Amino acid sequence: MKYELKIEHAEDADGSIDLSRLSILSESLRKIAEGALLLRIKGLSKAKKPFNLTEALKVTLTGVEKGSTILSLDSEKFEKTLPAFQTDLFRLQHQKDLPEKTPISLFVESFKEALENPDKSELLDKPLLRNLLSFKKSFLNDNEVFSIKNEGSIEGLTLLKSDFKKIQITETEIPSPEPVVVNGRIEELKYSTQKVKILTEEGLVDAFLSEDFNPQDIIPWWGKNATVTGIMHYKPGKRFSIEIERIFEQESGDDFFSKRPKHENLEEQINRQIAEGKDLNPLKFIVGTWPGEESDEEFDALLKSLD
Repeated sequence: MKYELKIEHAEDADGSIDLSRLSILSESLRKIAEGALLLRIKGLSKAKKPFNLTEALKVTLTGVEKGSTILSLDSEKFEKTLPAFQTDLFRLQHQKDLPEKTPISLFVESFKEALENPDKSELLDKPLLRNLLSFKKSFLNDNEVFSIKNEGSIEGLTLLKSDFKKIQITETEIPSPEPVVVNGRIEELKYSTQKVKILTEEGLVDAFLSEDFNPQDIIPWWGKNATVTGIMHYKPGKRFSIEIERIFEQESGDDFFSKRPKHENLEEQINRQIAEGKDLNPLKFIVGTWPGEESDEEFDALLKSLD
């Protein structure tokens, strides 16, 4: 598939691009495509690679044209480069059309998910959002405009440097993965060997088995109360799932862990700080009013001021 990546108002001379900038751009594009691909195959953008992805993620620069700076790119559809993999009913919606995708189309889709409706997206997580943010390094000034298009197989993407503020808000609201202990009844999902539901006192929690957990080992626990330890993986929109690493009989005191884990969005973090009597956080002034006139440096400083 042939694509055109155009940089308007570029600092580079018309029809040229600095090699160091090209290196940053190409590596960022590859990491975003890899994370997006793993998210569709394994459910996590930082999952263990099920096979070598070098060929599948290959993008070739075939030329640099004038008219600002226009990079001519080529990448094969995954139907030609991606080895067979086990599909999952619960991710089938995002897997069934994967053979028709390319690394560049996943790059475009990831930015669209992050900019248009991140809170409801199943195709974003914190590591992938961080990879998207790293693409900002490809911009050399605030006036540059990046756009990607091809011969009609994908909807085009236009990126401004200011777009990364929205992505950074979304990324900041998502906690990093962390260890978790949950107590509840293990519910069987008949159409998946990897997905699990845990019924806690406050409702169902989504979970999945880690790479090292043998699916056969959970069969004796169907319908029984147990204590689960693992890693909590957060998504936009205050959603999360638990990667199960161990499961064992609940003991005295484990009821403490029978509630649904919670996390706060950005506005809730700020309101909690104020309620706790902490110094007034200037970030509260941008909640509900973003984007404002603050510079990138001021915006980064505001976000870092959160505990």
